[in-house]
Amino acid sequence: MEDSPVAIGEALKPVSDPAPTTPSRVPEDHLHTMAKAFAWSGTGMWSTQLFTWLATFTVARLLAPSDYGLIGIAQIFVGLVMEVNDHGLGLTVVNLQDLTERQIGQLNTLSVLFGATAFCLSCLVARPLGVFFRMPHLPLLIIALSVTFLIRAMKTIPAALLQRNIQFRALAGIEAASYFTYAASTLLTAFLGFGYWSLVTGLVALSLCSATMTLRQRRHCFAWPDMRSLRYPLKFTGHMLVSGLSWYVYANSDLLVAGRVLGQSAVGTYTFAVTLASAPADKITGLIQRVVPSFFAAAHEEKPILRSYLLTLSEIVFVFLLPATLGLAIVADQFITVALGPKWLPAVTPLRILLMYATAKALTNTLSPMLNAKRQSHYTMWTNVAAAVYFPIGFFIGARWGTAGIAATWVALYPFLAVPLFWRTFREIELHWTEYARALWPAFSCCILMALAVILLGMSLPAAWPQPARLVLEIAVGAATYSSCMLVLHRRELRRLYRIIRPGEPVCA
Repeated sequence: MEDSPVAIGEALKPVSDPAPTTPSRVPEDHLHTMAKAFAWSGTGMWSTQLFTWLATFTVARLLAPSDYGLIGIAQIFVGLVMEVNDHGLGLTVVNLQDLTERQIGQLNTLSVLFGATAFCLSCLVARPLGVFFRMPHLPLLIIALSVTFLIRAMKTIPAALLQRNIQFRALAGIEAASYFTYAASTLLTAFLGFGYWSLVTGLVALSLCSATMTLRQRRHCFAWPDMRSLRYPLKFTGHMLVSGLSWYVYANSDLLVAGRVLGQSAVGTYTFAVTLASAPADKITGLIQRVVPSFFAAAHEEKPILRSYLLTLSEIVFVFLLPATLGLAIVADQFITVALGPKWLPAVTPLRILLMYATAKALTNTLSPMLNAKRQSHYTMWTNVAAAVYFPIGFFIGARWGTAGIAATWVALYPFLAVPLFWRTFREIELHWTEYARALWPAFSCCILMALAVILLGMSLPAAWPQPARLVLEIAVGAATYSSCMLVLHRRELRRLYRIIRPGEPVCA
């Protein structure tokens, strides 16, 4: 039986509110409940990860960087419109848990109308975009990818209802099947010689599989929109929509600038560097964005619980993500050579730079959902609007130094986005920055020792050693050093985290 959001909210309430000076560690039952939700979502997301990555590297060997560049440019526009379709309405249903069935039906109708409008808009602008980027194959590519707007529009509200009702087991199955379909269809069509069309085929197949399985699990009726009854939901949706669009503008303006200034081959190299650098963080971010809004919304008046959520989530993200990104940055040149071949070596420098901010990006992505739950969606909106102004300007300046300059812009400007979000979140939940820093210290201290061990090992190995052997040994030594340091220096904290994420009886289906 599914736990309702109301029931979860009641279960999360503490017996009594602690004084403001009480440490932000509350009983772990509610954290264990969230951990189970993460476990189901992670199962769906990572169960096909090995197959997906093998398919990605295989397809990369079959295709040219220019193919990825063309797809990367097409996805700038397609992803922007997809953000309009998915971001606002779905998050509104998840966050506003007092919506009536009729209001949800009205939002369902709006979702389908938005999807149809988006497809028509894509058909109109596809040719001008091809002229703008000087890519004659781009228009047909955009139209083909825009078919996903119609498909995804049908599942936006049903998927949000599954998320809101804590049905993460169902979502996990949908996730696994969809990405397996994506990887298999992309790999098959690439072997058949379809070139960049193999990537399009995979994306369309993913959307079709996801929508079909979602509608089998959860459907909802349609109702004609009544703007009077939707006044507040649409206001909240507006904040989410503007915030999401602004995020999409600044998050993809690097590819826009690279495609316009550096050319198709360079943007292909940069696109693949972005893909590698963001892959681990994106998986964690995807889990966070799927799971936490329901829990944050249920506990939005309970500051001790919200503090505990933020500290624990940030600590777990840091423990797993920081060693992965730092380790990949250290061995990036060997990894690229062994896994992808010498033709991708130009991606090493932007990859290393992008990995410098990947973990900070993942930590920051826990803040907006919490601010939205605290009804501070207008603050996140204006923060993202500002970022949509200064990031594109920075990328145009950084493009003078090629792909490395564009990557360095992320490192230089991201603090201007992250610091205001941290400040407002800490103020809203009454969290001091020193307590947050203490939560991050175990992983940070052990990663310093890990980096020293790997660097010293690399300097001591004979130059005649084959690259694959060096890579495997350095990864093994890095993993062993990090694990040993965590076990020896921070055993108590590891035990606490294990109690939270330990296996047990499922609490959410």
